[in-house]
Amino acid sequence: MTVKIPTRFEHILGDDRLSSTPLIVRVPQDMKQFDILRRTTEIQGGGILAFLSGASGCGKTTSVWSASINMSDRFELVLPVPATVPLREVGNWLQDNVPPKTEKSLLVLMDGREASDDTVGLRQFMATLNQLLRGRPDMIVCWPTTSEEWKQELISMAQMVGGSSLTPNSANVTISGPPKDAWNDVLERLFIQLDQRLEDLGLSPESVSQAVEESKAVGDFLATVRDEIASRVDMVQLSRDLPEILFVVTSTSAVVGEANRLRRAGTMVLKAEELVGYSPRSESGKWWQERNKSPQHHLAYVISLFRAKLATMTPSSVVYSIAEYGPEDMRTALRDKGISKSPANADTTFQSTDFCKFINGAGINELTSTIKGKTSDSVLSAFAYIQQLSARRHKVINQSICALAEKNVPGFAASSGTFEVDLGEQDTYADAVIALDERELHLEFHHLSDAHCRAASIAAYIMKKLRVYANHYNITPR
Repeated sequence: MTVKIPTRFEHILGDDRLSSTPLIVRVPQDMKQFDILRRTTEIQGGGILAFLSGASGCGKTTSVWSASINMSDRFELVLPVPATVPLREVGNWLQDNVPPKTEKSLLVLMDGREASDDTVGLRQFMATLNQLLRGRPDMIVCWPTTSEEWKQELISMAQMVGGSSLTPNSANVTISGPPKDAWNDVLERLFIQLDQRLEDLGLSPESVSQAVEESKAVGDFLATVRDEIASRVDMVQLSRDLPEILFVVTSTSAVVGEANRLRRAGTMVLKAEELVGYSPRSESGKWWQERNKSPQHHLAYVISLFRAKLATMTPSSVVYSIAEYGPEDMRTALRDKGISKSPANADTTFQSTDFCKFINGAGINELTSTIKGKTSDSVLSAFAYIQQLSARRHKVINQSICALAEKNVPGFAASSGTFEVDLGEQDTYADAVIALDERELHLEFHHLSDAHCRAASIAAYIMKKLRVYANHYNITPR
């Protein structure tokens, strides 16, 4: 669960977790510059080549996209020229890809081209562009630059080829970017889309304020935050060799809705605030409330370090895993309750669980507390029998579940995993340690009766177990 903070707008466009529009902070001064560029094309009746100057990371590229989004009544969506297109071929690329004219202005973005020693290619590009823009008064080609020397070389070449109409004085634009007092808003917008909070990453408001104070541009600020996250999460995970923990709670069908109160959609990552909120008076709840006073010991941060997630299994999937792979005495007891071995039922019921979806990489896109379907009385009776044995037959129950999981998800290597693993400290055991593709999961199973299938009970159990792990790996003070 690595949290990657984009520091450039191109990173946002290439990240399927993020929607660009809500992330843009409108800078009125910069938007006015694009209105001036549009007015220039209207006056001279032809398109222009504009150069956007400003410090690296100030938001030059972002400003182009911001204009198209915040002034959509005047500008079409941005047309970015891929940086992989050679300079000599950009003119032809534009002729092939520029859409038909409309009443709005079209912003063409020439990003990722800070320098070139191809003088001939540059002249060819300027000549082709000049011909194109003469007939396209709706086009504004935006070229962000950080080098004053390179910009002046471009302006000289453009004016030599197309005169002042290709690059008028108003097309030499300086981008300010969002002011410092808006940078924290930028970060908050990112965190909202990434479903993260400062507490998840061990960051304090003071550390963010310091990053704002010490950075020269918003891109620098985001890079500082990114590096701080890496040092607090990624590097700690690597240096301490922290395991990834998956909690698997089984119970009646209500377990899915109860678990949804404690985890995030899609990722199944545990939510610290909800864990404490549902069980504040439990011993572990009180213990974590005390630790939450420090960002370095906060429950949310510990969850991030262990990439701790919560999956569930409903009665049918547990019952049929025992019917298929359990010890003979338990299988006999199930037959007496009307549950016989059935590979098809075992596969079908397991594949419907979010435990299966997680190890399959599917995730959960819907979080609902509504119970779907009806569980038969024979299955409920069989599950109650299994659950009553879970205290003393915990290992074989878990082994049966994992065997069924391996059958349905070959990358889940249960047959070569280990169960009831002593982690080297009193009361520190992992129910199972199993390889999943190229990573290793520590699985913690919790089998609950219908009477105890409540978010509060699940939260108390998870917080208690996370306390053990955090102490064992010296993340929190005892």
